[in-house]
Amino acid sequence: MIKRGGVLTVVLLVAGMVFFLHPMLCLAEYYRYVTREGVVHYVGDRSLVPEEYQLEVKVYVEKYDHLDENERVLMLQKDREMDARRRQEEQRLREQLEQEARLKLLETDVTIVANQVLVPVTIGYGLKETKALFLLDTGASHLVLFSELAGVLNVASTQKGLSMVAGGNLIETELIVLDYLKLGPLDLKNVEATVIKHDAQTDETVRFSGLLGMNILRNSRYTIDFENKKIRWQPAE
Repeated sequence: MIKRGGVLTVVLLVAGMVFFLHPMLCLAEYYRYVTREGVVHYVGDRSLVPEEYQLEVKVYVEKYDHLDENERVLMLQKDREMDARRRQEEQRLREQLEQEARLKLLETDVTIVANQVLVPVTIGYGLKETKALFLLDTGASHLVLFSELAGVLNVASTQKGLSMVAGGNLIETELIVLDYLKLGPLDLKNVEATVIKHDAQTDETVRFSGLLGMNILRNSRYTIDFENKKIRWQPAE
């Protein structure tokens, strides 16, 4: 009759022999440490790690070392295929995000009131920059700034004169040149504009600061999405 303690001893001895006779069941380890000079070292035996770096060492296990050679090769091949698919998916997502970002740049949110399209524009003169709403007016030949906005920028006029407006009336005007104008994908330099005095009407729901004329729009292709209140600019060819 074998005592219970003896059975346990035999089992442990057999397990130890199996472990010894099949080294592939033992996962291979390697050790990484970084010197004070920032040099990275990898060694296969912890005893090779200098004592001063023993507390900082990182232990790594080779993946699939517990499998036989054929299984290990198969699993590594599957990993490579999965990694390739992951990289392809990441590339697809990057391209999708880049495309969405490009399309976003080609959209401008606008305010629409009674079929009037009010467009946010950034203009600069000297050291000053301001943003304002302009009424999109395909009937205006030039960009028009109302005198209040021109005063904010402290723009110097290059020429003064008279212009005829609807109804045949003549009004005083000033010609100016802005340093730049930005609108959606447009970034224009040395932009000519006309300054006129404008008294806001009491029934104006949204105040605007000028007219966006054809010297800004003539070379641009765009569509107006009235439902979503956007201007969609066509990419330059």
